[in-house]
Amino acid sequence: MDTKSLLLAQALELFALRGYESVGTQEIVQRSGVTKPTLYHYFGSKRGLLEALLDVYGDEYLQDLERAAHYGHDLTATLNALTREELRYALANPFFYRLIMTMSVAAPESESYGAYRPLKERLNRLYEALFAAASEDHGNMKGRQRAYSESFQSMLRAWTMLALNHETELDAPAMERVVHHFMHGIFS
Repeated sequence: MDTKSLLLAQALELFALRGYESVGTQEIVQRSGVTKPTLYHYFGSKRGLLEALLDVYGDEYLQDLERAAHYGHDLTATLNALTREELRYALANPFFYRLIMTMSVAAPESESYGAYRPLKERLNRLYEALFAAASEDHGNMKGRQRAYSESFQSMLRAWTMLALNHETELDAPAMERVVHHFMHGIFS
């Protein structure tokens, strides 16, 4: 592993386990076996390191979700695909998923939330566009795409974290029940 990748990997694990704000650059460089000037050479700052993590993993996460979010006039099928993709991604990238979950609930004034905000905005646009497209087929949904986006993302993340923490098993039938529960709320 090259030095830049090593720094990214060590920082990701530390940030995921303890939170961005509680990890110092000295701990990252010690764990990586490099010096602070090396970290600053590659990333400029601790915030630059966090932003690099968000760029690398966030782009991959969004690309995977964008493929799953293709709306083919079957909202249930699309939400099932997104649920499967969210869980697959979280299980394949547990440190990054934990990191973004932690940052998503950080104080808006915090450095970590500021770094996370562009990814959050991109996720919101993806989900809002999906629900806006679905509202063309389901008139009762018109004008509520933001509420559906936030509700679905929150529900999906809660269930995904339960699975990631081994508190529940999300097999295919269980994931479909989660989506069914959400869809019941839309159509009731």
